Amino acid sequence: MKQENNKKSGLKKLSQQKSTIKTLKELLIYYQEITDTVREPFIILDKNLCVVTANQAFYDTFKVLKTHTEGELIYQLGNNQWDSPKLRELLENILPKKKVMNDFEVKHDFPDIGTKIMLLNARQVDHKQLILLAIEDITKLKKFQSDSDEMTANLTRQHTKLKALGDAKDEFVEMASHQLRTPATIVKQYAGMLREGYAGELSKAQAEMLDSAIIGNERQLEIIEDLLKVARVDAGKVSLAKKNHNITQLIEDVVKKQLVTFEKRDQSIVFNQPTKMICVDMDAKLIRMVLENLLDNASKYSRVNKTITIGLKQSKAQTTITIDDSGVGILKDDQKKLFKKFSRIDNPLSIATEGTGLGLYWVKKIVDLHDGQIEVKSVINKGSIFTIKLPIHSTDTGPREVILV
Repeated sequence: MKQENNKKSGLKKLSQQKSTIKTLKELLIYYQEITDTVREPFIILDKNLCVVTANQAFYDTFKVLKTHTEGELIYQLGNNQWDSPKLRELLENILPKKKVMNDFEVKHDFPDIGTKIMLLNARQVDHKQLILLAIEDITKLKKFQSDSDEMTANLTRQHTKLKALGDAKDEFVEMASHQLRTPATIVKQYAGMLREGYAGELSKAQAEMLDSAIIGNERQLEIIEDLLKVARVDAGKVSLAKKNHNITQLIEDVVKKQLVTFEKRDQSIVFNQPTKMICVDMDAKLIRMVLENLLDNASKYSRVNKTITIGLKQSKAQTTITIDDSGVGILKDDQKKLFKKFSRIDNPLSIATEGTGLGLYWVKKIVDLHDGQIEVKSVINKGSIFTIKLPIHSTDTGPREVILV
């Protein structure tokens, strides 16, 4: 009877063992299926840090065989290639306390595949006494970041050098222009005195030669003044004296002063004045110079008997000024370089019109300083429309004084 009971007990234990083995096999297959769906290297360890299973990505990435991996202590894989102090810290010290660890960075030199930088995401599954370990190889990403940082540093150094050269250039242009302006101004004064007869009466030939010299001197002073204006604005030495000005009155004043010039060229100028006063926060002196420059260009690049029209309107947010000519127009490709420094546009009237190519560059800089915009639309042989948009109020707060210019 006792033997029979022992036999039954043994059969029961055997059945239980078979069931346990079957369950373990099924569980192993289940884990294997999970790991194989993961694209990044993935490995499962038991409580003793031995490999239960790993996915194909792990074998491919780290050049190890399945037969040399499963059942082995992780530190002993590939002739102890995985015996890393950082990995030991994660598995033996950090994970038992935290249970979950993400983005743990490890850098390790593998004899067969070289240096690898990895992000480890680990999770301890207590009820199964297993450790899930996902490994992301970020070696290439780190190299890209390092290269990018180095490139950024090089670009920063180059930018600093270029800025220093640009600042030196601006200082030189400003200094040279100042040095040139003084003798040129003296020449203008003495030439004017000669023309007025302070040194005696001039012959007709002498007067003609002196007139040519005076014209050339005026042109020289204009170039020097253009260089000085651009040098100052490029060096950041132009500060705006903004006040709430009556821009309607300012434009009217500019038009009156330009009438004589337009009449000499057999041209007319029309200001479509709005019915109500329009005020803008602006540096009136600089905006006056902007308008004078644009009107002078409109006249120079329009033929005789043409009309230049100025428009002015205001919305809730901005004031818009338009200068519409009936000139020779500007090609579309040329419009892109119109506001660039030293830009001279070829057209039927440009040969007869002298210029430095700095005027519109300076104009745009001044409009930009006002937080405004300037744009151009043009059709060949029909004319151009320059549009300036200025914000009604600056970002300054506090009381405003309206200046009637």
